Amino acid sequence: MAGIYVHIPFCRSKCFYCGFYSVASLHLREPYVTALCREMELRKAYLSAQETIDTLYFGGGTPSCLPEEDIEIIIHNLTCHWKLSKQIECSIELNPEDATPDKLRGLRRLGFNRLTIGVQSFNDHVLKQINRTHTVARALAAIEQAAGCGFDNIGIDLIIGLPGYTTTDLEKDLCILNSLPLSHLSVYILSIDNNSVFEKLLQKGKFKPWEDDVLAEQYLLVSDYMKNIGFEHYEISNFAKNSKYSRHNTAYWQQKRYIGLGAAAHSYDLDSRQWNISNIKTYIDTLSKDQLYFEKEILTKRDKYNEYIMTGLRTMWGVSLEVLTTEYAEFWKDVVRKKDEWIDRGFMRETDRKLRLTERGWLISDDIFSGLFSLS
Repeated sequence: MAGIYVHIPFCRSKCFYCGFYSVASLHLREPYVTALCREMELRKAYLSAQETIDTLYFGGGTPSCLPEEDIEIIIHNLTCHWKLSKQIECSIELNPEDATPDKLRGLRRLGFNRLTIGVQSFNDHVLKQINRTHTVARALAAIEQAAGCGFDNIGIDLIIGLPGYTTTDLEKDLCILNSLPLSHLSVYILSIDNNSVFEKLLQKGKFKPWEDDVLAEQYLLVSDYMKNIGFEHYEISNFAKNSKYSRHNTAYWQQKRYIGLGAAAHSYDLDSRQWNISNIKTYIDTLSKDQLYFEKEILTKRDKYNEYIMTGLRTMWGVSLEVLTTEYAEFWKDVVRKKDEWIDRGFMRETDRKLRLTERGWLISDDIFSGLFSLS
């Protein structure tokens, strides 16, 4: 089992919080799609021809800004090089303004069965503050139209910690969410990404982030509310109803193989990680010469241990004590005493020979990870 990620780095405008690689222009769209297809040809051996592709994820940027014919070309070329499972999870990120009935029907025809709609907030004032181009009414219509077109696995993103976004606003958003046909929620605490507008505003003293205790209160509020309406909190930032976890992202956390296609996309083959150049023009130019431009890191056993800690403890499934005491014994023995401290403080629990973080533990997960890492 393996996954494929396709990065579409185009946006109609740049959100103020965003530090992901994307450009607010579509003028290189056609040569980019051509380059993507050429990358598939050059890298088809990265995943074995006998390996079944279990998940396909179009992310960005804004994948939904591509016309249907471009997406069809990409999918056709994917099927020429890899074997896609009949039960594949086929996901795409969608902006509310793109979720027209025609677009949604086209995505269904192309095989997409999971949508992530970038709502971010159900407050028009907040949306303007972060430079989103949709309104609350458009977001609500997009979700209802997606369900009406036959999608039964619809998720949305929300961000807490946005400027002007209070706990009262969050409570209102959760009430609205509860009335919608959703099976998944991703909730992110605002981080100040490098090269984002918020980073520049912060440096100029024009933006003041919320205090950590306010963000913690809001995070726990979301967790309690979502559990009360039937969602599982299965990963630090993710909630699912009826076990409709993001299979693609879960494969990342469970360290399965995947190939990332497109500018800035990352790949993992169990022994190394590599990532493409974060520049659309360079990406296109090098592939037009049948060349690949990427960096690569070979993972040591220590790297794999650290990643196992970081990815496993992000999820409700946690990490296996058997794996830690056998496969990674030389690293685990140096930090094993620390787990008892985290358990005593209510940030971690041990059940069924597994270590899992509590929701309060997820709030300080970076501290826990760093405390359990092997650094030398």
